[in-house]
Amino acid sequence: MANNSGQNNYTCSENDERHVLLVQYILGGWISCVVGVLGIISNGLSILILANHRMRYLSTNIYLLALSIVNLIWLILYLTINSIRFTLIVPKFLVNSHDDDQHVYDDLVQRFTPYVIPLMNTLQLCSIYYTVAVSFDRFLYLSYGLSAETICTVRNSLRTIFCITIFSILFILPHWFKYRVEFTEDNHVHLRLTQIGENELFRRIIHIWLYIPVVYALPFLLLIIINLFTIKLLHKFYLNRRQTLHLTSPSSTQNDEQHERDITLMLIGVVLLFFICRFPMLINHIFETKLSLTSYSTSHEKIQPLTKRYYLSNCRFRHLFNTTVNFLQVINASANLFFYYLFGERFRETSFELARLVRKRVIRRRHVLRDNRNDCLPRKRTISNATIQNQILDQQQLSNLLNTEHDHLVKK
Repeated sequence: MANNSGQNNYTCSENDERHVLLVQYILGGWISCVVGVLGIISNGLSILILANHRMRYLSTNIYLLALSIVNLIWLILYLTINSIRFTLIVPKFLVNSHDDDQHVYDDLVQRFTPYVIPLMNTLQLCSIYYTVAVSFDRFLYLSYGLSAETICTVRNSLRTIFCITIFSILFILPHWFKYRVEFTEDNHVHLRLTQIGENELFRRIIHIWLYIPVVYALPFLLLIIINLFTIKLLHKFYLNRRQTLHLTSPSSTQNDEQHERDITLMLIGVVLLFFICRFPMLINHIFETKLSLTSYSTSHEKIQPLTKRYYLSNCRFRHLFNTTVNFLQVINASANLFFYYLFGERFRETSFELARLVRKRVIRRRHVLRDNRNDCLPRKRTISNATIQNQILDQQQLSNLLNTEHDHLVKK
């Protein structure tokens, strides 16, 4: 999740600071921007495909649709307040790192950070438990077969998504009261902890006693248990298929079984990516929380000498690890489409069908525009010819009128 532990920004050495800024500019800035834009496109495509009527009948696809939506929104927010910020601000400090320099975009980001960070954390918590829910959904399908369709319905999946969303909003609600925005004398924006955010008991409850069990320990444990049983069931399916391979069975049944296994393999890949990208976040959160709690005394805000020395000695490693953790979040929110295409046969078929429909509509639109253009040309020619004929008739009538008047004058 977004780092909001409120650690003190101790000053690093000049060499370490330039090295960290360079990595943040490349990895946290430009590379994250490229991966994030690709992730926005991939999640947009996933939403279009999973929302198709051919895909909405399966409860698993409803969970994946919700997961794609929250990942899309999270990527947009992350690019706005983090990646683009690094690409705009870091070059300024690489050239001239004055403490009083502040970018206009940084002021804008700081002003909205107290609202954007809790929203991003809510989306991240939703994506975590959506992943748990879809894993449990596939476990039920493998365990009970066709009888699981009475439990794993689209309506039940929508109810589960609604409950997870409400729970995530309520759980992250205290984080909305953690930061406040202050304006300096030169009208710059600075982010400060509120009295609630500075309270040591609040930080211990929110960041240790509740946050780590609910956000990391419980979903990790559930995913490990569910996927171990899922892999065991999947292995059992393969063994049974080998034993009964000589028996004749309807091709439709074999296709359905293969389809179920492909979906399960797809979700196992999504969960493995989840673990690879999320586990470093747990380590980072534990360290940031420990640093935040030991950086303040109980009576007043005071940097402890031991904590400061420890931070300075690991300044480069801490910032580089934090940048890498944030980049892993971007990958986790962007790469699910790869598993959908790799294992999801129906997903591929639906995407190709939608691509063909879009192509047909584009071609039909071009033909309509071309026909309209061709129809306009004869009309213009007809109108121009009619105009010329009218002008000739008018000239003839005028000439006849003049001749009549001339004859009348001559007779007189």
